[in-house]
Amino acid sequence: MKLYTENEHYTLYQGSMLDMLDVIEPNSIDSIITDPPYELGFMDKDWDNAGVSFKKETWEKCYEALKPGGYMLVFGGSRTYHRIAVAIEDAGFEIRDTIMWLYGSGFPKSMNI
Repeated sequence: MKLYTENEHYTLYQGSMLDMLDVIEPNSIDSIITDPPYELGFMDKDWDNAGVSFKKETWEKCYEALKPGGYMLVFGGSRTYHRIAVAIEDAGFEIRDTIMWLYGSGFPKSMNI
């Protein structure tokens, strides 16, 4: 874990989320905003298959770090968000809202042009 920058209002670190959560004091974070690996197997890249997104233990660490009433915003892939949501819920969070960005890509299969 490497200290990135700090001032009287904030401290930023650079490193693995799991390493950070082992160091951060319980009940000390107001909010967590994260874009974890979507676990899609994108181009067979290791960073997209880290295995942390679907594990309850990952989100339990987040739960412990958040202050009471804190919130978490987590990005997920359209095909795997439900697995992340279940792991988050199993860790003790209450899912309040889900925001989806639905978009089309490619050509519809029903078009014979």
